[in-house]
Order: sequence, then C-alpha cells, then structure tokens
Amino acid sequence: MMENHTASDATTSATQAPTGHEPARLQYWPPSHDVRAPDNWPDSLEFESVEDAVAFAMTQAPAGREVAWLRTPDGEILRAAQIRRLWELRRES
Repeated sequence: MMENHTASDATTSATQAPTGHEPARLQYWPPSHDVRAPDNWPDSLEFESVEDAVAFAMTQAPAGREVAWLRTPDGEILRAAQIRRLWELRRES
C-alpha cells in the first residue's frame, strides 16, 4: 500500500519500466470516496504509461470535481498529491 510511502518513493517506483503488459489506470472518484487499494476500477481510463496517465490527470478537468487515482502497471496506487508531484518533476526536467 502506498500509505506509508512518500511522494518521492512513489515517483521512483512509478516511473520505472512496467514489469508486465498491464496498463496504467486512471480512475476518478468523489473526494469522499476512501480508496486504499481497490481491486475493482470499473470506470478507469487505460494508458500505455504512467507518464501519459499523469499528463491526462493534470491537463483534463474531471466532471463533478472528482479526485484522480492512478494504479501503476505494477499495482501501486498513487493519490492526487503523488500524481501532482510526478507532474511537477516532469515539468522541471
């Protein structure tokens, strides 16, 4: 679970090459939704890379002010603050 990791930990592992053929999944839920490590992401958007999913999350406005969650190809869950940090690191480089 990502709860005990810092944003920099998530950045390191999320940007590594995927180990399988699973897509990065971006899911939007209302802010009141408590997601720890959901198995079922019914309405997720699939991306070939974490970088593509992060770019989409940071440049598209979701309906209903929902919060973005990202599941990396290796199953790690990134929350909004971690997604934002990846975006900032991308823009700094």
